Amino acid sequence: MRRRATAVATDEAAAVRFAWWAAFFATLTLIAVLGIAKSAQALTVPAAGGPGIIAAPAPPADEEAEEEAEASEGEGFEDENCGVEEGEECEDEGGGPEAPQECLLTSVEATVAVATNHHRVRLQIRYATATPTAASVDYGLHGSKGSLFLGGEKKHLAKQGVLRLSKTLTETQMGKVMAAKGFTVRLRVPAAPDYCRAFFDYQLDVRRATPSGLSWRPAE
Repeated sequence: MRRRATAVATDEAAAVRFAWWAAFFATLTLIAVLGIAKSAQALTVPAAGGPGIIAAPAPPADEEAEEEAEASEGEGFEDENCGVEEGEECEDEGGGPEAPQECLLTSVEATVAVATNHHRVRLQIRYATATPTAASVDYGLHGSKGSLFLGGEKKHLAKQGVLRLSKTLTETQMGKVMAAKGFTVRLRVPAAPDYCRAFFDYQLDVRRATPSGLSWRPAE
């Protein structure tokens, strides 16, 4: 009986030692695995800005992005109110009193610009209508060297827009333009009542110098 008890105790002691060593080796293995994983992460994910690494630029702040968009929208565009030449300073256009709604053509602002170097004259009319309609326009000048008819056209007007007529002048015509006291602009809308004609005759008597030549506009 004593020998059998001793054998059992010996077996239990051996089992305890085996379990201890197994736990010890398992712990060592886990530590080694964690160390290898940490080293691999350090190699594959280097710190930002380290040697040989070019960090991606940070996206611009919202305010900077808005300023850049506004600047790009404004570049490369010419105001359609400017004169005949590119880069010419713009002027406020003048017009007569607003016509009633039944006249269809309710708002008109007219100017004449002359490019003296190119012997070219241009009529520009900014308009608004109560409804799209057909219209005709013609213009001419009067001055110390006589009068001169500069042309006319029939147009279909949208709800609003800018109408332009231009003409290249001869030396004689250019002399009359330079001596002009004013220009007369007439618009006619066939669908409007006859009394509306009084609203559609414009006198451009105010003469001004511009970077490319001269301009005429209505008196205020």
